[in-house]
Amino acid sequence: MISRDGQIESVASAIDQAAQSPSKFEAARALRTALLSKMPSDSPVDEISDLPIKAALWAFDYKIFVERDNNRQRVAVEPRFHGPSGEADPPKVASVAEEVVEVWHALTLKVTSPWGLARLQHLLFERRFGRTHEYAIAAAKSYLAAATKWEIGLDRTALLSIGLRVARSVNSSGQAHLIVHQLIRDARQELSGNGQRPGVFMRLMESILAERNPPSGVDDLLKDAFSVYTDPFIRDDILRCQISRASGSEAKRGLWENLVEVWNEAANHSKGIVRAAHLKKALECAEESQDRELIERAAASLQNLRKDDLGLATFTASTSMDGAEIERLLAPVERAGNWQNALLGLYQIYGPATGDLAQNKARVEQHAREFALSGLFSKELLGGDGLPRYRPQSDGDRDAMALAEQESYNTQIFAPILAMALSRIADIYGIPSESELAEFFTQAPLTDEDLAHALARAFIRYWMGDAEGAAFTVIPRLETIVRNLVIAMDRGVYRIQRDQKPGQYPGLGYLLDILKDHGMDESWHRCALTVCANPAGGWNIRNEVAHGFIMNVGMPPAAVVLQLAVYLWSLNPNPDDAADG
Repeated sequence: MISRDGQIESVASAIDQAAQSPSKFEAARALRTALLSKMPSDSPVDEISDLPIKAALWAFDYKIFVERDNNRQRVAVEPRFHGPSGEADPPKVASVAEEVVEVWHALTLKVTSPWGLARLQHLLFERRFGRTHEYAIAAAKSYLAAATKWEIGLDRTALLSIGLRVARSVNSSGQAHLIVHQLIRDARQELSGNGQRPGVFMRLMESILAERNPPSGVDDLLKDAFSVYTDPFIRDDILRCQISRASGSEAKRGLWENLVEVWNEAANHSKGIVRAAHLKKALECAEESQDRELIERAAASLQNLRKDDLGLATFTASTSMDGAEIERLLAPVERAGNWQNALLGLYQIYGPATGDLAQNKARVEQHAREFALSGLFSKELLGGDGLPRYRPQSDGDRDAMALAEQESYNTQIFAPILAMALSRIADIYGIPSESELAEFFTQAPLTDEDLAHALARAFIRYWMGDAEGAAFTVIPRLETIVRNLVIAMDRGVYRIQRDQKPGQYPGLGYLLDILKDHGMDESWHRCALTVCANPAGGWNIRNEVAHGFIMNVGMPPAAVVLQLAVYLWSLNPNPDDAADG
């Protein structure tokens, strides 16, 4: 049987042999292969009885990396795997058994390769074993020595970055100074090389710039890098580094102008949606600068885009419905008995154009399960003018966009049926006069004579074939009705003038949320929101029409907003009461 010292010698030899590999990945794989040569490769490490082998496998399984913490860099030592119940593999360094830590210590006395020593010394420092300060300095020295044995690249950069942070953690300025100068030399060599590897260079610069007082020559490196690297994304990173170091306001302004110009130049060399994305990025940078003139110029460039320039593909699909099925759907209009009951039936019988909220959520969840890959792609909504409107920033935003997509799909399917139902009312009962319609609408306690006549004219325009006129006149009335309901609930929502901002009511979405809180049916709330004013998607027809981005409103969308007007008109102003039956 091999003695414990013999086992330690054998493991140390395997570590030193693995350290000869050309990369971190190959070194870790070579070490694992060597240590598990006499047992199945899938053996759970915690079940291995040979303590030196177990200790070595755990030591090189930890993820050690540099992360940002409150705009400063720090080293993190994490287990390779965290389980849902708090278990970890390997165990957290603070929880490792003492006998394993003793093996790590014993290995530091036998291992000669800087790569192996850096890992073991670092873990002993992390565990606060023995003279921790000395282990930290030793680990920093070993990281520097290990890095210089590998070619410049991401592995070498990572070793130098970790070593620098370890040295700084114990205030070893001498060792940190040596590592920083190695980072500077590597950065210069990377710029002078034939192959362009901006990722390596920027990683080197991240570590250098994280220093409280970066060494001289950093600014020259950034200037040279801007000349070497022409990719706009890399230039963006370089200029942001320069902006963070600039001290005078004029210097900062000049750098912000350069940054905006980088994206404008990228747009000039691009076409279609890529060009639009670059111009949007230019505007985002200008807004970050808070320079009004720069913002106006960037916004003007973006606004000059036209939808035809984007090169977007258009997909259309059609569906057919049996004539008998259509007549079945329209039958309630014929059975209503008069046009008044038929108008009420638009919402009482057919329900919201966007569909039932619970069913929509279930469909969205089903789609997410069945088409998981589609959820990995980011989406951005464009307005009727072809300019970017909304991009989700969180999982909640993405869920809201998916729900709005489902609701919009339902509306597109249902809107033609609703348009036929509304037209059938005039076919069967004739077109009521404006006074008859106004008298009908004044039955609602919050509808005065002027509003009633405005609603009446909108319906008459639709029945006379002017669907666009009907939509344009009824859409502003939707907000009037909602606002009247909110005011009747004694909700103080008017905002008086503040400085240069005039007095105003909050937006339609905010007002609709108040109605929902006071008993408005959630499916109808979603219908009003998605059809009129949902930033996460949907028709958003109120804003698109008001700003002139929709040039032709046909009968289906006009029918949807007219149905919505009848539903909102029917709501009881008393808090927590539902719509009239």
